[in-house]
Amino acid sequence: MSGSASSRIPQHGERGGVSWVTLLLLAVVGGAGYLAWVWLPIYFDHYTVKQVVTDYMNQAVKNPDDAELRRGMVAKIHSLGQIDTVDQWNRPVKVPAIPVVESEVIWQRDVATKSMSVAFEYERQVHYPFLDRVVVTTLTLDRTGDINRPDWGPTR
Repeated sequence: MSGSASSRIPQHGERGGVSWVTLLLLAVVGGAGYLAWVWLPIYFDHYTVKQVVTDYMNQAVKNPDDAELRRGMVAKIHSLGQIDTVDQWNRPVKVPAIPVVESEVIWQRDVATKSMSVAFEYERQVHYPFLDRVVVTTLTLDRTGDINRPDWGPTR
């Protein structure tokens, strides 16, 4: 007799076994999912910041008050999200998730070329859950846009 079927050693290529390739693929997929879970919210926030900057650059076509536009843009960016932290006296406080400083925003309107440039950078803390690690990354935004009023031809 050859013995029971359950005590037989599976041969290479038979179904039911887990190979090193399967384990490697599971590790890669798990690692990619973990990094997406950590980094995607930060990049979605950065994309939202780009949209806010574009909106205020478009408002600059009709509004010549650059100080008001810059102040409104920074306030809008600060309102996108709040994070909990502690102040210097260890009291819990809420601070903007995207800490853009108004004085560090470069807002240049070039009347000769009818273009506008907005540039700034800000730091974000990246928390890696399960690893108890925090990394600070710097995100940069530099946009140039046309502020020329469109000419739709003669009015009808």
